[in-house]
Amino acid sequence: MSKNEISFSAQGGPASGWNTLAKAFIKKELPESEVELTGEIPADVVAPYREKALSLIAADLDIPGFRRGHVPADMAAKKVGEVALLEEAVELFMRDFYPELVEAHAPAAVGRPDIRITKLAPGNPVGIIIRTSVYPTVEVPKHWKKLGEGIEIETVPDILDAEVDEALTSIRRARAKADGMPEQEPAQNLSSGSGEPGQDSASASSKLAVPQTLPELNDEFAKSLGQFEGVEDLKQKLRDNIKMEKEQKAKDTRRGKIIEVLLEKTKLDVPAIFVESELEKIISQMKEDTQRFGLSFEDYLKRVEKTEELVRAEFREQATKRAKLQLILNKLAEDEKVEADQEAVETELKHAMEHFPDARLDLVRIHIETVLRNEKVLQILEKGE
Repeated sequence: MSKNEISFSAQGGPASGWNTLAKAFIKKELPESEVELTGEIPADVVAPYREKALSLIAADLDIPGFRRGHVPADMAAKKVGEVALLEEAVELFMRDFYPELVEAHAPAAVGRPDIRITKLAPGNPVGIIIRTSVYPTVEVPKHWKKLGEGIEIETVPDILDAEVDEALTSIRRARAKADGMPEQEPAQNLSSGSGEPGQDSASASSKLAVPQTLPELNDEFAKSLGQFEGVEDLKQKLRDNIKMEKEQKAKDTRRGKIIEVLLEKTKLDVPAIFVESELEKIISQMKEDTQRFGLSFEDYLKRVEKTEELVRAEFREQATKRAKLQLILNKLAEDEKVEADQEAVETELKHAMEHFPDARLDLVRIHIETVLRNEKVLQILEKGE
């Protein structure tokens, strides 16, 4: 037997030659981190899969006079035709052959391949074109830890009394609503439309807003909200909390700016499969959000006068950014040997499963590990060390 010949075991698998056949395929690089593999499969390579293909087809056939699954093989072959039978055999062969093919040409292949038969005739080689995504090469800047240099955290000014008063009013309104306090009816503007400049009949009859009846702001009210000594203590803690929130927002803003620089300076061709995955997450979150407000996603789309396809198009850029960032963070975590703290993972996992008991444990774990690992990498990026 020559080195180019292919032999098979009794089960139809390769005894030696699939690697040679795989290497005969032609590889073409495509945009969005895809590759195209083109080649031919000899007829005698596919032939051993014909019997299994026929069995599968016969098991699904309904022919009068025969119980399902008991149709004779020759009758099944005649019913579906040789081309359809060959197509099924090729599909079965490709399930076994594909791992060998990607090992030879695209070891980093991800997702489901698009396999198309371009030439199919009994007794002749089968033409095949395969497209698949591959995990991309991520070229991060050499000194990526220094990307945050010059990007400062915005200084948060002292909190104004008016901001504290606004927060207090919101708290009092919430308490009034919780206690079932009635809202005052708005008063009518009793202006007679006396011809004052700028006044018309519409403004003359407009309603003037009247504040809702609110609970009195005193020490007793402050203490009823929690661990507060009185009104002044409540005001001070509100002031502190408002400042902390603004400081955190300033930190988040700086992080966002550093991420934008990282995205801009990293060379990466994002596979479409990853973009679609992020897009699905965005759409799924939108559906959950609309349901929380008592709307179906379809009703939401009608209200905003958009189709799901249009919404997906609007969020595609955001999904691409998210996919690119995750690929970059994966690369940095690998280079820096960053791992999620397992004690923290277990704590978060327990909490998550209490709220979502029907979720798949393995997928939730992966999600939590990814989030915690990402946070560690982003902290390295922010510190610049």
